[in-house]
Amino acid sequence: MVELDYGDLPIATPDEDVFGIDPFVLSLARSLRRMRTPQGVVVAINGPWGSGKSSAINLLQHHLTDAVAANELVIVQFNPWWFRGEEALVLAFFRELYAATGPSLGEKAKKMLPKLGAKLLKAGSVAAPIADLAGASGAGALVSGTMDWLSGLIESDGESVELLHSELSKALAAQQKRFVVLIDDIDRLAPDEALAMFRLVKSVGRLPNVLYVLAFDRQLAERAVAERFPSEGPHYLEKIVQAAFELPTPDRDDLVAHLFSSVLGIIGKPDEQHIVHFYNMFHEVVAPEINTPRDVVRYRNALSVTWPAVTGDVDAGDFIALEAYRLFQPSIYAAIRRHGAEQATGTAPTGDSRASAEELDALFLGGVVDTMRYRRGLVRLFPRLASGWDNMWYSLDRNWARDRRICSRKYFRTYFGLSPSEATIPRAELKRLLESPPNVSALQSTLRIALGTTRRDLSTRAPIYLEALTDAAEDVPLADCAVFLGAIFAMADELDRVEDEARGFALGDNWWRITWLMRAMLMDRTTLPERSAILMEAVKSAGLSWLLWLSNFAWRAFHPRQDGRPKGEHDCILTLEDATALRATALEQIRDSAADGTLIGTPRLDEVLFSWLDMADDGGAEIKAWSDRQLDDDRAVARLARAFMSTKWSQSGDDLVARGSDKANVHSLADILDRDRFRARVVALDTAGMLDQHDADAVRRFRQAWEREDAAKD
Repeated sequence: MVELDYGDLPIATPDEDVFGIDPFVLSLARSLRRMRTPQGVVVAINGPWGSGKSSAINLLQHHLTDAVAANELVIVQFNPWWFRGEEALVLAFFRELYAATGPSLGEKAKKMLPKLGAKLLKAGSVAAPIADLAGASGAGALVSGTMDWLSGLIESDGESVELLHSELSKALAAQQKRFVVLIDDIDRLAPDEALAMFRLVKSVGRLPNVLYVLAFDRQLAERAVAERFPSEGPHYLEKIVQAAFELPTPDRDDLVAHLFSSVLGIIGKPDEQHIVHFYNMFHEVVAPEINTPRDVVRYRNALSVTWPAVTGDVDAGDFIALEAYRLFQPSIYAAIRRHGAEQATGTAPTGDSRASAEELDALFLGGVVDTMRYRRGLVRLFPRLASGWDNMWYSLDRNWARDRRICSRKYFRTYFGLSPSEATIPRAELKRLLESPPNVSALQSTLRIALGTTRRDLSTRAPIYLEALTDAAEDVPLADCAVFLGAIFAMADELDRVEDEARGFALGDNWWRITWLMRAMLMDRTTLPERSAILMEAVKSAGLSWLLWLSNFAWRAFHPRQDGRPKGEHDCILTLEDATALRATALEQIRDSAADGTLIGTPRLDEVLFSWLDMADDGGAEIKAWSDRQLDDDRAVARLARAFMSTKWSQSGDDLVARGSDKANVHSLADILDRDRFRARVVALDTAGMLDQHDADAVRRFRQAWEREDAAKD
């Protein structure tokens, strides 16, 4: 199958015909060749905009090539689209007719064409050279000339239009060859210009050995006639056209097959995992919008421009559907752009928990005919719309983000911005991070760069990378998981950044994101012994805080707090044996850090200390001995103040955002240190002003938060 040119260009030869119009054109060419002594016969090729009329004209010219070579025919090709204004059209038409017929006529007859053109126009200025009208050299140069001047010369000859026409007819009747005038794109003219073209053919059409082939949209032409001559209607054209043919409608299967081939040529064949969704979107959304060859070319050309910008960063099926809406159903496209984000985030566009079918129709399909078909296409793009239209409910599907579907909150904007948004990373970069075997250095370097990059909301880009890795977690071969997770576990303490914590009442920080990544990578792909072995290997590179986090996470699955039940094997990340061993390792490392003085600088010190209390099983004697030593050190007191201070979020019923404030977590402090002594040291340090700015700020805020806690109790 031959590809169409990039532009919206008609075909020129039969081997380019993929829609089956050439047999019709070949038959028409044979009829024109066999027609004897035609007397201004006018043939019309009718078809809607984009149906291939220009291609038919080109094919007709191709099939008449032999007759031209045999000196049987002369082709006069005239495209009125290049000219504007009635006078310019008439002058250009006679110039083309003169150029084709002049060499075959005598000198006297040659002058009749420009004279006849001038007589028909009668008067009026034109921005076309008289030299061009007469066929002189230098055509195209803009020179001054007026029809009044030429008309005056002709009038002095005393020749009427009838006489000029009669003499020209005699000259043409004596010719052994025939002249075929091909006129295309009449329906692209303004109504007045289209009528001028028809009047021109009507006025000079009855010339011997001259045939006219006009290509236009009959409905548009009749509408233009009806506006100017209401009483005429279609009868006006019937007086001009002797034989009218409807251009054969391309077989719909051919149109769709050609478009499908073109689409695959641009985006490539989807992988087996996504091919069903891709086919569904093509046949449900794209194919029904294709009615003419020009629709095929228009869609293909648009996709060839937009797809390279988003290759790999959007779902191919979703994108081809959205492009169809953008080109052929702009109101639906605009509605998706306006309300689709609400579906991607799971919020109802009406503000209610669930929008009705009527409300969704008004939002997405206002004024659209065949709403049922468009409903089906939109539900394929946004499954949550089925809650209103099909009485079905879809919860968040992790695969939507993995596949970068338009219904995923993170990737919705990419479809309209034609580039990954700030909240995503390009798939090509993600693919490099997921290479096998894992490039630990590159992965950690990328995450450190992300930690050093501040977003508009003052968070870092690290959460974006962790979430993207989570979406693609199943792409990591199981054999690589221990190394891959080990690389991330090793820098978990670096990734623990307060600015990346979820705001307000949302849950999440980078450690939770690492946990979700770990679970996405292992839980549905491994047995408990398999993932336990992987994690025990990966955690060897972890710092104390993360090792303790993982140990607690695994231990609590078997020993839940309060009245919770132990989790089933499918929910556990470590076997009980490995969870017990990891807990012992964590306790050992806590004690080692306490002995060498590094424990006070451990991230999440508050969690570490309470875990020590929980694991030591000595009533807190060991940890209190350590904390008493820390209270002798000013900087250690400041670090403890930071460790036991968090942010409390509050929001009233009328507020649109939550407000954060410092909170002193002092409720259980007595279990791990001398609470009164600690408070006295905090007050003394805050009063003395001997600390550096960083520590002094932490101590002051902690003291104020503690005092607010006490005041609230009173």
